[in-house]
Amino acid sequence: MRDTGRHHVIIGDGATAAAFAETAPPEAGDRLSVIGPDIGQLGRGLAYGEVPADRPWADAYLLNSPSAAVLPEFADWMAARWDEVTERMRGRRPDWLSFGADHIAAADHAALFAPRAIFGDYLTGLVQAALDRHRASGVAVELIRGRAVTLDRDGAEFVIGLDNGQRIRADRVDLAPGTPALDGLGSDAGPCAFPMLYGHEDEIAAQVQPGRTVLCLGANAAMLDVLRFLQSVLDEDDIRLSVLSASPLRPEPLIWQRPRKPAVAPEIAGPFNTCADLMAAVDAEIARFRTAGAEMAQLRPGFKAWMTHETLAALLPDLAERQAVPALLERRFRRGSHDSIAEYRRLRIAGQVTEIMGRAEAVAPATDGATVHVAGQDSLTAPLVINCSGPGTRLVMDDLSTELLRRGWLSLTPDGAGVITGPDLAAGPAGLRYLTPAVMQIGERVMPFPLYDLGVLRAEAARANGA
Repeated sequence: MRDTGRHHVIIGDGATAAAFAETAPPEAGDRLSVIGPDIGQLGRGLAYGEVPADRPWADAYLLNSPSAAVLPEFADWMAARWDEVTERMRGRRPDWLSFGADHIAAADHAALFAPRAIFGDYLTGLVQAALDRHRASGVAVELIRGRAVTLDRDGAEFVIGLDNGQRIRADRVDLAPGTPALDGLGSDAGPCAFPMLYGHEDEIAAQVQPGRTVLCLGANAAMLDVLRFLQSVLDEDDIRLSVLSASPLRPEPLIWQRPRKPAVAPEIAGPFNTCADLMAAVDAEIARFRTAGAEMAQLRPGFKAWMTHETLAALLPDLAERQAVPALLERRFRRGSHDSIAEYRRLRIAGQVTEIMGRAEAVAPATDGATVHVAGQDSLTAPLVINCSGPGTRLVMDDLSTELLRRGWLSLTPDGAGVITGPDLAAGPAGLRYLTPAVMQIGERVMPFPLYDLGVLRAEAARANGA
């Protein structure tokens, strides 16, 4: 292979980096390099990571939507491998096969909330097939294990510095660092307080004991994963889970019934002067649909299909007002795995899950675990504390993203909760592009919903590549 063409580098090893790699348009003689610390699992990232089979929680975490609602082709892929899936999931706790027995009996695999690790198998297959196509067309493909720690411009080229001291030059760079981290608990929170579940399972499992309370800060889908984790490592009677939440809202399941019910079709006329006015109209329309019997499985897809960025621009002409919409709109359509939500409700009725209203302000070590200081209330002490609150209004970004913000190559929305790129994901000098779920505005296009739906995230990567 002649090393005379352009060099296109993708930084990241998650689903967004994989989407960039799948739809990249290199030509024969070009080089395509993908850099990531877990590059052997390109496409998985933290969300769809593969866990050693001997860990009880290996396949515990599920997609938050029915399989076909995440990526339509995935349900067919899973159905074609159903014997393998059945063998893999047999005997796992919680009992995924029994919970989905009705859908399985009807061969309605599209309605199952599949294990995220199995979905990761599918994504890995997609990107590997794409890389093979690139190689067959004369592109030199290289997967580089390492963490990019610096990104500079040297004349017409970018220079990427890795944590092992290696320096790589590139003509084009796509930066896909993944979902921003959760708001930290603080470096002095102590050994019994964890900034998140994912990646800390071994440490948490070592401290989990029968009847010992685990306190979750936040009540979103990550909290439901904590419950599934506990179900995988403890006998059910031994589970004790407390949930501290500032909001009474809880995720709702996207249950696909047979026959399928059609998505709603909102009818909202604008324009509106403020985001608050638009949200009031959205709330009224949601209430109307709920009165007619609509559930989240009809509400979320209906509003997502209707509320394109063009629709949002027409309804809310003021850009600053539009920028406040995504987080508020997403909050109205929070969803989670049907399996997890049903288990949460059942164990709450049994008294093994308790809910506490309040907002955590700080976490500090205690002699018997960790103490959570709650705004305007007495403090809480628990043997184990896990942050499930999500990024919230303060993004905790990786070092490269922070540096791009400092240079002015990226910017934040006025509320600081989202990232703004240039048109086609441009960031700074020509040839650099940026995409994470935190991107809420691309050029003048404000995303009506945050890019946490993988299908939409993949579509934006493909769009930027002209695919």
